[in-house]
Order: sequence, then structure tokens, then C-alpha cells
Amino acid sequence: MSFAKIDHWIGKTLFIPPIVKLCQLTRQTQFAVSRLFWFLAALDGLYRAQTLFGSILWGGISIVMMISAGWRADMPTRSSMVFRLLAAALFIADLLKAAATGELAGAEFWVFVLVAEYAAIIRTIPPRETAAPAASDQAASRP
Repeated sequence: MSFAKIDHWIGKTLFIPPIVKLCQLTRQTQFAVSRLFWFLAALDGLYRAQTLFGSILWGGISIVMMISAGWRADMPTRSSMVFRLLAAALFIADLLKAAATGELAGAEFWVFVLVAEYAAIIRTIPPRETAAPAASDQAASRP
């Protein structure tokens, strides 16, 4: 199985359906959701920083991501398949470490990164499906 097929399966089955639903519910573009989750990943990195250098680094990244999310929220973004697969491998490694040690803290960072990256590859968001036809549609169909 090729890496592209693995990446496609991960995205299509695990990440893209919830991202599309989130975009439909919040009426935000997939690019805004991508930037939001990169901001959340940066905040998580800041929260988990253990040194002064780490705190300053993640704080700076958080500020850059906040400004980017505010100014360029709906601008298209790029994503790399190699980076997505690396993030997925690191997420799996964190889960295996959690299974061995019993400490799950830190794995959420990779979930934020993967959601951000898979949101960036979505090109169109389908309209939200409604359960019942709108009242104006019912009135228009009456003779």
C-alpha cells in the first residue's frame, strides 16, 4: 500500500467528515478551521512547555498563529502529505507510549496538527443538509 493511499484513507475516514461537519455547523471555511487548529496546537505547545526557552518559543508561535488566524482566516493554505504522515506516525508513537506508561498527556497536540493539516486539503465544503424542506419551499409547491 502506498503512502498516498494511507494518507487518503486516514483523511477520508478519520478527519475530513468531522471537519466538514464542523465547517457546516460554524459556517466557517476549511481554511479558517485549519488556522484555528494550528492556533490551538500552538497554545497546547505553550501549555506543555517545560523550559523558559520553550515557553518563549511557543508563546511567539501562538501570537503568530493568532494574528494569522485573524488577518488571513479564509486565505487558502497548503499541506504536505509527508508532514501529515509524519504527524500521524508521531501521534501513534505517543499513543503507544501512553499505552506503555499510562500517561496520555501530549497526544492531543498531534490531533490538533492533523485536524489543521487535513482541513487545509479540503477544497470545497458541501452545503449543510436539512432534515425537512424549508417552509418557503412547501408554500411554493402548493397550487
